Amino acid sequence: MAVDMEGAAGADAAERQKGHAAEATKWHHAGCFPKIKKPAWFRQHLPENDEDITGFDSLRQEDQDRVKEVLKTCRGEDVQDGKRKPDASDRPSKKAKVAEEGKAREDAEASALSAQQREAIDTLKAELSKKSVAALGCMLHKNGLPKSGRKEELLERVAEAKALGVPPVCPTCDKAKLRFSRVSGDFSCPGFFDDEAKRHKRCKGPSAEAMLVRTCWQEMGA
Repeated sequence: MAVDMEGAAGADAAERQKGHAAEATKWHHAGCFPKIKKPAWFRQHLPENDEDITGFDSLRQEDQDRVKEVLKTCRGEDVQDGKRKPDASDRPSKKAKVAEEGKAREDAEASALSAQQREAIDTLKAELSKKSVAALGCMLHKNGLPKSGRKEELLERVAEAKALGVPPVCPTCDKAKLRFSRVSGDFSCPGFFDDEAKRHKRCKGPSAEAMLVRTCWQEMGA
């Protein structure tokens, strides 16, 4: 059985225009066809529906079945269960793995948190990931924390406050909740909005001698 590569490649004009015009249509044996390109290429260029391939309707049923099996192999799918087998392009390179491990190690070394605290925050983030932005915002508002920002920022804020406790109010301005740095382990004041002046005001934050104690996280409905 032979497969018409021109039909399988669909609208990939750049590929068909390479070489002499006489080579526009190429034929391959069924066993050779999956070897001419990598699965990632086939998944990008083959039609989503096998029936869209030129001449497919004119094949006998048994040949249509064979073509479908060949195309599954081309895409890296298991012919038995239809699952795609991972190919080299799906797996991260050794260099990427080393870089990722190195970044994780640097983050851990630069963090003022203990391994247990980081693990607790990551666990809570995973548990809260299905919460909506609105739900996360309500949880933060309940605890007097800012609820603006992207969902990832809200997740970080909720998880940290649940794991470590809610940051205290700045003792200097007595207006805003303090902001915690996971790198230095220090608290700083983000400032506050002055209703009378109608503008945001800065605050120098707590002194080095200030006693700062986190409060317990308040659950919704409590």
